[in-house]
Amino acid sequence: MNFMKNINSDPIFKRFLSALLFFSFVYSNAQDSLRVMSYNLMFYPSGTNYSRETYLEQVVNAYQPDIFAVCELETAQAADDILYNVLRNIRSTYQKAQFEYNHSYGGSLQQFIYYDSTKLHLQEQSYLTTNIRDINHYTFYLKTNELVTGDTIFMDFYVAHLKSSQGVDNEQDRLDMVNVFTQDLQNIPASHYVVLAGDLNLYYANEPAYQELLDNTNAIVLQDPADNPGYWHNNSTFSHLHTQSTHSSSTGNFVGGGLDDRFDFILLSENFFQPGSELTYRTGSFKAFGNNGNCFNRRINDPACTGDFSQTLRDNLYQMSDHLPVVCTLETSARFNIEKQNVDYIKIFPNPSSEYIVLGEKAKEGDFIIINTQGQVLDEINNYQGEKHYIRFLKPGIYYVISKSGNFLPVSFIKK
Repeated sequence: MNFMKNINSDPIFKRFLSALLFFSFVYSNAQDSLRVMSYNLMFYPSGTNYSRETYLEQVVNAYQPDIFAVCELETAQAADDILYNVLRNIRSTYQKAQFEYNHSYGGSLQQFIYYDSTKLHLQEQSYLTTNIRDINHYTFYLKTNELVTGDTIFMDFYVAHLKSSQGVDNEQDRLDMVNVFTQDLQNIPASHYVVLAGDLNLYYANEPAYQELLDNTNAIVLQDPADNPGYWHNNSTFSHLHTQSTHSSSTGNFVGGGLDDRFDFILLSENFFQPGSELTYRTGSFKAFGNNGNCFNRRINDPACTGDFSQTLRDNLYQMSDHLPVVCTLETSARFNIEKQNVDYIKIFPNPSSEYIVLGEKAKEGDFIIINTQGQVLDEINNYQGEKHYIRFLKPGIYYVISKSGNFLPVSFIKK
């Protein structure tokens, strides 16, 4: 009795117990989430005189999205190349929608979407024509255990690229495009969850297009998870939200000027924010990916822009596009039916550990990454052969080992 009392009063034990409880909570919910990334790829692939596949792979790999929405994709071949030469190198379960060339008045740049086929089924796709370019519409349902009881969670995902540039005429073009979208919301069942993602080219919150998007009289009301209205353009107050430009000077198709505009958005229907919803927004998960919040009017890989996002990631973002991706995490109260889709488990021991980890026998010859709870890739394990993998460099905390092929479920460990 005295021995147990002494242990329970030990502050080190209490900290470990708290960490263990937090680990259990995170792990129990880790499989019930959808990670969303939206990225303007900047005239992909012809926008540079060098191949950007490796840079794109590193950026996507650093976040591991389950839904990857893109703008400025040029051709069907480019859509295939991203799937087979980029995404499938990260996770074998990525799938793509059917590519559609622009049906609207002008432009040769397309919006598109990729997704993890173990979590989502693409039920149908369509497009809205506007005065500039299409708004692409994809209807998914979640592959959860509840499907067998008829409880299906539907998500309508729109990918848009609104008219660029300042001025009254361009603002009107953006509003006209948004009106097409909000009118289409009348066709969406109220029980569905709706996401609008893409490059919206908005300069300030009072712009008519933004006001129309969040109008509470729309058939389905959207919310901005950033919840940070204001005059975003060239305003250091909103430096943490800026997504363009990753370059300080214009070079080729790269727009210069440094990070000073919030152009890229993920907007969510209000049922994502309601208690008891089957699909919810994880509070605080929306981010301008790679932006440490201290890079106003600088290039993204400026050495002075230090923070949680690493120099390596920011170098890759600099080479890849003049936009940053935006990301967020959606959580579901349902359970994904992954175990019935040829996805296996691996074991980690010792766990917790301060020196090294060893993966189970099933992991042999597999490729893995180690990420933190923010989704940042901190280490890689390639062609694993059963040896000890040292983790001394990691700070104490919770980490995940994720299979690059997608053949194993993520597994957590604690670094002491």
